[in-house]
Amino acid sequence: MTGEPLTLVNYYDRLFDQALTGQYSLSIRIDPDGLSFSVYSHLVSRYIGIESVLLHQGSAFSSGETAKTLFSDRLKDFLQKHEWILNPFRHVSLIVHSPTYTLIPHALYKPESKAEYLTFAHQHEQTNVVHEQFLNAAEAWLVYAVNKSINEVIEQYFGSARMLHHAGAMIETILPHYRHNELQNPVFVNVRQGSFDIIVLNEGRLRYCNSFSWKANEDLVYYLIFVLDQLALNPENVPVMLSGLLEPDSALFALLQQYIRHVSFMQNPEIAKPGKSLPVSNDYKFFDLLNSGLCE
Repeated sequence: MTGEPLTLVNYYDRLFDQALTGQYSLSIRIDPDGLSFSVYSHLVSRYIGIESVLLHQGSAFSSGETAKTLFSDRLKDFLQKHEWILNPFRHVSLIVHSPTYTLIPHALYKPESKAEYLTFAHQHEQTNVVHEQFLNAAEAWLVYAVNKSINEVIEQYFGSARMLHHAGAMIETILPHYRHNELQNPVFVNVRQGSFDIIVLNEGRLRYCNSFSWKANEDLVYYLIFVLDQLALNPENVPVMLSGLLEPDSALFALLQQYIRHVSFMQNPEIAKPGKSLPVSNDYKFFDLLNSGLCE
């Protein structure tokens, strides 16, 4: 693609006013190929805007340093051309994707060792910046690395924002909704460009979380079936809920239906409530962004 961003979703309620951002909360998600953001109005207690743009063809996060630098340049250019995003907001949350992360139980965590924890699980560039996020719902710490050039853009434009890892945001969104749910061992699959996450709960607690790279549809299905097998979960009766970058009429969804009996798209209760005005056909693609917990 050219250097111009490609708009995938663009919806703003008639109540949205760029001059009133101080009354809103902004949630931004830096994706592997672009960014998405939502605007929440505290005055009417609902989302009044959502937008998603493509900045890079393919996954910049799994590409070389040149691709990451190009992505960060395009991200900076987009932000400079959309100045209202940089206005003062009541609250700003920023979700950043990183395939380099690990989880540590709170009781075992030592802040001074966060870089060492990451080294145990991954090989990562020394130029990466290591961050940490406490997961209240899981009583654990998530340590992750962000590419230096992308991290510089984040610090320049969103230095005071609440920063979250993409898997951490999903965990903090899913657990409160399903902690007292009757579903047994629910499995959540969040699909992105070039990678996907698998999160599994058991009796309202986090049992498993990991991310995998994928290119062909068969890759994703293989890893999912492998994880279910390792956790002794039966594809015939385990509920699998999907979110992210896939469509109901896609070949990937059809393939998943061949191997998983109970597979469905996630429904976000945040926009299913009366009075919500966002297009519900896209809510599963932005499950983490449409979480009122990010607005506090």
